[in-house]
Amino acid sequence: MYILTACMNNDKMFTITRNTTKDQLLLLRNTSKFTCPQCEAPLRLKIGKVVTPHFAHIVLTQCLTSFSERETPTHLIGKQHLAEFFTRVGCKVSVEAYLPKISQRPDLLVRNKRNTFAIEFQCSVIPIDDIEKRNVGYLRIKIPSIWLLRTPPTIPMNAPGISVIKLSKFIQAFMKNLPSSGNTIITYDPTTAKFIYISQLIHISGTSFLAKIRALSIEQQTFPFAQIKILTKEEREDYWNLFQYKRLKYLQNRIHSSPFGVKDRLLKLCYENKIRPEDLPLHIGFPIQDSQVIQAHLVEWQLALISALRKLHIQVNDITETWIESFILMQCKFTDLVKAKAVIKCYCHFLHMLDYNSVNPINSIVVSESKLLELFEEVIVANRCEN
Repeated sequence: MYILTACMNNDKMFTITRNTTKDQLLLLRNTSKFTCPQCEAPLRLKIGKVVTPHFAHIVLTQCLTSFSERETPTHLIGKQHLAEFFTRVGCKVSVEAYLPKISQRPDLLVRNKRNTFAIEFQCSVIPIDDIEKRNVGYLRIKIPSIWLLRTPPTIPMNAPGISVIKLSKFIQAFMKNLPSSGNTIITYDPTTAKFIYISQLIHISGTSFLAKIRALSIEQQTFPFAQIKILTKEEREDYWNLFQYKRLKYLQNRIHSSPFGVKDRLLKLCYENKIRPEDLPLHIGFPIQDSQVIQAHLVEWQLALISALRKLHIQVNDITETWIESFILMQCKFTDLVKAKAVIKCYCHFLHMLDYNSVNPINSIVVSESKLLELFEEVIVANRCEN
């Protein structure tokens, strides 16, 4: 376990920074004794040629559980970068400060003029429950927490702009809905010393999302963190065009290489509605905020919903909360029932804006693409969907 902060000579705290020279560390190692601020066990100051200089317990102890994850060289460097950043923007920074009331050690404890924040720089995958438990601990002592992920290697940092990316369930858990940029994940890459914003996240299917990627150097960053500007008209059109391209490719591939064979629900629903998958109108498979909680492609669950309304002769305005819950439980796989209900409500709200008549055949309802683009901008980009 790598540690940057230790108690020196039972007197004061000492933190290794990037400005601490090798000669200074060698002198300290020969003239000082270091102990763990939490368990008071002796620490060894390690000064190697590859790994960032750090402290390590001579004998492993249980106090290591107070960290959110086991340390790695990348984590150490990232903490040093972030400590320097928060100091530069005028904050008082404590590295690996132990909080005895909750037995936790955030990577950084940051104090500005108004508040104290626990900063966690997360480089490895840990159970989401562990993150929630740590957040509960911080809330108990009224310290808000800020989690920064190490930038995933799948993010195209060299080609910022609008891209199709894949996000694991773990990474998805760090989405925050921000006023100007919708669902956003702020990450940090120690290798390039840049904050990478993954913003305007729109779910396509599975772990695939549309996103706007933007890099901001640590020298340009502010605190509170800089916000991404709203999408331009050209960017919104790029989003729409890329989304529709991926939707059509999905439908074409589903016809020729369905993994479900004759049991394919999507193809069965298309057959019942007498329409080819690639001819499905664009309002079926429309992007809906947070739809990743429903574990099926947008086209599939939206077609299932509209087909159910047609069979039961139910109009959009007559849908009840009970009916929505029943539909989800019977027709969908989901990760969160409350959020899934909100997603279905959002899609029903969208259908209502189209004056959708569920009695009519699916292929007889035509909505212009310009109208759908307008609604896309209102419902998705501006986040005006009513949950």
